[in-house]
Amino acid sequence: MKTVWILVCDGAKSRTFEKDGKERAWRLIEESIHAESRSRASQLVSDHSGRRASEGPSVHHNALAPASSPKEVEKGHFVHSLAMMLDQAMRSRRFDRLVLVAPPHVLGMLKKELTPELGKHLLGTVGKNLNHLTAEELADELRDVVRIPL
Repeated sequence: MKTVWILVCDGAKSRTFEKDGKERAWRLIEESIHAESRSRASQLVSDHSGRRASEGPSVHHNALAPASSPKEVEKGHFVHSLAMMLDQAMRSRRFDRLVLVAPPHVLGMLKKELTPELGKHLLGTVGKNLNHLTAEELADELRDVVRIPL
């Protein structure tokens, strides 16, 4: 019997469900929260004296300033850890197919992190933030995407 994993996430929280042909309901197998992604940027980074940059436009730019915000960097760490978890589970043959559900930006980040082998197991993707739904609501919302292949 084929097993499908469904990863439902945003930039700070993930839930991984399992569905096989025997069971009608989805089974929650893992849930994780990345608290750093929910922190304020000021809590993640500050300069040595604790001062803030002046408000408004400036002609002076710091060439060493990061290209991404601290929150975006933390999202990247979280997404990378999710991709590593999925890759390990695939190599352990815990699932046959995979469905990814995330807001479009996070979904794009996640797809970039997938290994080529893991990408071959991808059954479908949904670019929506559905992390607030219960397992039953998710199963209903995604019934056309999450079909057990023969």
